[in-house]
Amino acid sequence: MKTTKLTATQETVLKQAAETGTLHTSALTLKGGARKKVLDSLTSKGFLIPMKKADTYDISPQGKAAIGLPVDDQPAQKGKIRTGTKLHKVIELLSRPEGAEIHEIMRETGWQQHTVRGTLAGALKKRLGLTIESEKPEGKDRIYRITAGLEALFQGETA
Repeated sequence: MKTTKLTATQETVLKQAAETGTLHTSALTLKGGARKKVLDSLTSKGFLIPMKKADTYDISPQGKAAIGLPVDDQPAQKGKIRTGTKLHKVIELLSRPEGAEIHEIMRETGWQQHTVRGTLAGALKKRLGLTIESEKPEGKDRIYRITAGLEALFQGETA
């Protein structure tokens, strides 16, 4: 395994990023060109990951390894969602025996129709692996319901 030799300043910046979780360049004691050079070096080596917000970085697993911190090799657990979120509310609506109509989900989440449909196809079916079935009763709106996959989603949670 190839090891990269870090300067004392680079090591300090990585440790600060590891401690805070997200590194804001305003929190660094380095100024001007020295700060830019250190951040560019750590970014090009893959130790820091630039975030969308300007002047904000996250430490990568390689960065943690470079300063001797344990690296979590476990990928994010597929299928876990936080309770209290809009996505959790959608799952609750769809898991009812009567299911839910698009307009019901729109009212509960404040989303537009295309967002609800995208959530059903993307987040619920593809990412979480849920089975969603729909039916169109005569003269009524289409009803969607989750028919399989909830067991793995809430494994270990108590209701």
